[in-house]
Amino acid sequence: MVPMTTALLTPTLAVIHERRSVRSYTGDAVDRATIERLLDAAIWAPSAMNIQPWAFVVVEAPELLSRFEAQAADLYFRDPPVPELAALEPDQLARLRELVRAPGFGILHGAPALIVIYATSAAGIPDCYLAAENLMLAAATLGLGTCPIGLARPLLDEPDVKAELGVPREYPCALPIVLGVPAADCTPPRRAQPRVMAWR
Repeated sequence: MVPMTTALLTPTLAVIHERRSVRSYTGDAVDRATIERLLDAAIWAPSAMNIQPWAFVVVEAPELLSRFEAQAADLYFRDPPVPELAALEPDQLARLRELVRAPGFGILHGAPALIVIYATSAAGIPDCYLAAENLMLAAATLGLGTCPIGLARPLLDEPDVKAELGVPREYPCALPIVLGVPAADCTPPRRAQPRVMAWR
């Protein structure tokens, strides 16, 4: 199977091929109207029985982003670990701790906005991932960068953080996504060919 160049793709397929996870942002803010356009794109994702099991939190306040970044990092060194981290193998947790404490590393990558997708039930989490992909592709179409931040999920599932953000305690955090203007072009990652195990 020979991959096609983006020049031969439709606009939609070209965006799918060109979207990157961005980990370096300018200081430019993203205006509210643009974020609202991205949220609108997100809610057009499919969901089982059209339940639409998603809810959103948008964080733009610099002081809150800075505090959340520090708290998210500190959570990786809590003893005993929070349930999501306690479920990891010891070597996995050790690798994450090494990453988080690396000089110059920031969990939120200096982005000016954080969009958190919460599921209204645990069963709705997969549908929230579909909404997240819609949002990230829409952002790429508008020339913006995004990156899903799984490292921030344990913090955003903490009851006190949910209370601060006005999120019901029973809503699980599906996926945090940072958003902003990319500081530089991202090098395209290589992709292996599709692993087709059956075609009958």
